[in-house]
Amino acid sequence: MASTVTSPSYQTHIPLPSPSSSSSSSSGEKSPNNEAHLSVVPIHIVTHASQLPVEFLEPSSERQLVIGFDCEGVDLCRHGTLCIMQLAFPDAIYLVDAIQGGEMLIKACKPALESSYITKVIHDCKRDSEVSNSFYEHVLA
Repeated sequence: MASTVTSPSYQTHIPLPSPSSSSSSSSGEKSPNNEAHLSVVPIHIVTHASQLPVEFLEPSSERQLVIGFDCEGVDLCRHGTLCIMQLAFPDAIYLVDAIQGGEMLIKACKPALESSYITKVIHDCKRDSEVSNSFYEHVLA
């Protein structure tokens, strides 16, 4: 029987627009009631694939997903080292520890990183893409 690894969980507050904040005045300025509310979101430190959501590990056309994606490391490029992969889901943040989890953990992420069913929102992905492709043979899709 396979055991499930539990991840240490932390929380952070993320400012999200309140549901009624989509209105603005005719001059383009935000109305006084247009305030963001803080949403509590758990942060999971991931060292084993079992700590990641199934919808990420097993991409499907029936469960299309949008995530924020970023990589941190040393000299991120073809010859650099990936240390952390950050995955931001609508309801949680996952910090994938590539050092402790190793190649096995990163390879478990390959189907998701290459899937067209998961939209990855990335800012300036050149270095992230280079390290992903060079070391782990992932092609971000």
